Amino acid sequence: MTTPDIPKEEETDVLAAEYVLGTLPLAEREAAATRLRRDAHFALAVARWEQRLSGLNAGYDDAPAPDLLPKIEARLFGVSPQKKPFWKSWFAGAAAAAALGVAVLVIFSPAPQPFTPLTTLAAEGSALRYEVALRGQELRVARIAGPAAEAGRVHELWLIVGDAAPVSLGLIEGDGVTLATAALGAGMVLAISLEPTGGSPTGAPTGPVLVTGVIENI
Repeated sequence: MTTPDIPKEEETDVLAAEYVLGTLPLAEREAAATRLRRDAHFALAVARWEQRLSGLNAGYDDAPAPDLLPKIEARLFGVSPQKKPFWKSWFAGAAAAAALGVAVLVIFSPAPQPFTPLTTLAAEGSALRYEVALRGQELRVARIAGPAAEAGRVHELWLIVGDAAPVSLGLIEGDGVTLATAALGAGMVLAISLEPTGGSPTGAPTGPVLVTGVIENI
């Protein structure tokens, strides 16, 4: 969406919000998806809106998919097929279910892809190390050296793009965490700070930054 009366930075933020909400027309959404992979500032804006709106997901229950097959058959063939004897219907249904089960195994059970290493978060003079890897839209952050946060504190992961304010990607409990993300790009910085249990109360790092790393390739 391009609106000449809106400053460029605000226009980027509005576009990011529309992209996350899913209100863009198809052509504009495809253009935004391409920009997401190439424009670090737009990717950060998308990450911020995903974080702002993530709490709304809890307010909606999963809805069962409607059975549209009878309507589709009626539109394709004009009339509903005649009912078959019970045993024939049962046999046909069982055969179809078995065939569908095989198809689902073939289509939806691909071999799992490995995670691709992105960077190692470290700091001079610190034993703490975190390895960051990506698989599709899954970001895995694993502690490979150094101690976990002490009692009453937690490690928090931050994304930093250019001069923009850091955006929290989540808390790291135990040895690591796997997060859903679609807003990473080369040159972005990942950092881990030490925060109170529950995370930063201000939306920005409040404790010391323990380790950092730059995403070189993605």
